[in-house]
Amino acid sequence: MPLPAWATDPSILFITEEEYEALPSEVCKTIEVVGGRVVFRESPSLEHQHVSLNLAVALKAARPPKPCISVVQDADMRYRYSNPHASRRNKRFTLRRPDISVMHCVERGAKLWSDDVITAIEITSTDDEVDFNDKRAEYAAQRIPAYLIVIMEDGQIVAIEEHRLDWSARNYQLVAVHRGTLETELPEGMKVNVTFSELESA
Repeated sequence: MPLPAWATDPSILFITEEEYEALPSEVCKTIEVVGGRVVFRESPSLEHQHVSLNLAVALKAARPPKPCISVVQDADMRYRYSNPHASRRNKRFTLRRPDISVMHCVERGAKLWSDDVITAIEITSTDDEVDFNDKRAEYAAQRIPAYLIVIMEDGQIVAIEEHRLDWSARNYQLVAVHRGTLETELPEGMKVNVTFSELESA
C-alpha cells in the first residue's frame, strides 16, 4: 500500500500566513493553523449553529454602552503572543476561529488579534479534547480574560463551563459550571442571563 503524501513529505501540512491569505475563503473556513500546521475542522451541526447564533444575540444584548464591544462568530483570530522560549525564526503563524469572540471594537478592515478578545467561546461535544485541553491552554496563554465551553450532547446543552485567568494571567481556573441557565457577568460588565432552552431554540 502506498504511503500517504504527508508520510514522505511532512512539510505539506505546514502553511505560512501568506499562503493562508492566498487560499480561497471556502478553504479557509475548513481549517485552523497552529504553529504553522494545518488543522482541519469538522462542519458544525444544525444544533450547534442554533446555539451559536442565539448566544451571540444574547451577548450583543448584554453589551454595556461603553466601551465599544463587538460580538462575532467564526472570525479568524491571530495569536498575538508567541512562545517566549522559541527563537524568532521558529515562531510560526497560529490562527484559531472561536465559535464566538467577544471583543473590543477594532477599526473597519482590521484583522482580529487575540489581545482584542475579552471572552472566547467554543461550542463542543463532551469528548472534544481540543476545546477542553488545547484551546483552553492556548487561550489562557493569549491572556484572553474569560473562556466559556458550551458542552452539547445529543443536540442539547448539558453544561457551560466558565473559565477565568488566574493570578498568573497565563492559566485558567474553572470558576463555574452553569446548568439550565447561563447567568454570569463577563468582562467589561456584560451581564448575561439566558436559559439553555432559549439558546437551543431554532
